[in-house]
Amino acid sequence: MSSKNQNHIVAGTGRGEGTIDVQKLLDRPWYRIRHLRKLYLWMSVVLIVQATNGLDGSIMNGVQSLPYWNACFDYPTGARLALFNSTQGLGGVASQFFLWWLVEKIGRRMTIIIGSVIIILGVFLQSFAKGLVMFAVARAIIGLGLSFEYTAAPMLVTELAHPTHRAQLSTFLNTLYNLGATLAAWITLGTLTIHSDWSWRSVSLIQMFPSLISVALTWFVPESPRWLVSRGRSEEALAILRTNHCGDDPSDTLAEFELREIQYTLDFEKEHSTGSWLDLFRTKGNRWRTWIVVTCSIAAQASGTTLTGYYLVVVLRLIGITDPRTQNIINGCLTMWNMGWSFWGASVIDRYGRRPMMLTSLTGMLIFGFLPWTICNAEYVIHENAAAGKAVLAFIFIFTAFYSTTWNGILTGYTVECTSYDIRSKLICLQNLLVQDCILVVEIVLVYFTYPETSKITLEEISVIFDGERAAQPDLVKEATKGGVEVTHVETKHGVESERKEVSA
Repeated sequence: MSSKNQNHIVAGTGRGEGTIDVQKLLDRPWYRIRHLRKLYLWMSVVLIVQATNGLDGSIMNGVQSLPYWNACFDYPTGARLALFNSTQGLGGVASQFFLWWLVEKIGRRMTIIIGSVIIILGVFLQSFAKGLVMFAVARAIIGLGLSFEYTAAPMLVTELAHPTHRAQLSTFLNTLYNLGATLAAWITLGTLTIHSDWSWRSVSLIQMFPSLISVALTWFVPESPRWLVSRGRSEEALAILRTNHCGDDPSDTLAEFELREIQYTLDFEKEHSTGSWLDLFRTKGNRWRTWIVVTCSIAAQASGTTLTGYYLVVVLRLIGITDPRTQNIINGCLTMWNMGWSFWGASVIDRYGRRPMMLTSLTGMLIFGFLPWTICNAEYVIHENAAAGKAVLAFIFIFTAFYSTTWNGILTGYTVECTSYDIRSKLICLQNLLVQDCILVVEIVLVYFTYPETSKITLEEISVIFDGERAAQPDLVKEATKGGVEVTHVETKHGVESERKEVSA
């Protein structure tokens, strides 16, 4: 392989000869390849949109500890406090009924830009709100804009990333929630010294900055090649793939291979799709995909993290921690802790696999987090045991660590790559609608028995797992490895991989 040609197509994985091992495409890290450094610099603009969601969650947590925010809204509790937090979700729910169509009509980039503009409007209204109604309306507008961003951003990241880095980048996207949450938590702590309404209004305005970056720079991010092919713009898609995955090297055949896989897969899906929502259940493969998206959404949203994401101040009050400064310090430390664990999880997701990490995370949350947390909380409430109250805080950190390693990233990474293109936008919108209660034990069982492993093959080749051999593309792999290129065939026998090398004629 020449020094210029970074991509080395390795034919065959444990999924058969009709797949390629994406982990063996590159012979060096991405930061040593100029065109990948440039690509990921622009993709960081898309990744940062998730920080907006983290800012929102942490701001709503932090301002509840600020005296001037409480005084401004007449010390909300119970249903009134729930209204402050829940109206954001109303905007998100409303958008899902048309976003699945819009993101396919105007593309991923434009959807993100529109969402950012909506968020800027909502943040402006929220920051200068004069009463409950104005604040609640602003929260709903912010929720609407956020839904635009977190519907389109996972698709663009997954569909644009180099195959070798798809899993890490798509998983890393949602972990940036913790970056935004960390910034908001410590800024809120600093504004405690401001003795006016600006102690919370200034924090609210900060929520606007990631969206300003998106509006200014998303125009320069390449569009999804898969979306372009679906709109009949294959030449543009090939140019993007060749520039960003191959560095415009004419001897590198990866771009042509990717384009043909995309075209083959889209044609295959078009033959078996009617464009209806019933397509989610029409075939065995689609029913499996729908099951994964629905249950993964339930697992990620109903595992107890809402308690620490939006009601941490309330939880801390229940165990006797009532000082606003202490509450904000704990909030800041918790978000930094979660950020570290989520970054680690994103970096090793391909090494350990999705299923093992999901099962380990759920088991750890249940056994080492939620159960002892519940027991100690009951001990504190019933017997006023101060030591039990401190133990609750420790188990909150343990619980969120197990969650952050996996579920922060899996929700956008695993579910997007499991969905086929023809139903991807519908399933992502369905995912955004799902916020339900369930039991962690049930989650462990459903992950173990129904979630397939998706590592080491390209995004299109994942269709083989769901649709069987009829979706295999061995001819494309053979054609991509012709012309004197050294090919490594990986043969799997009794679960053991062995390699044999040959030079194509």
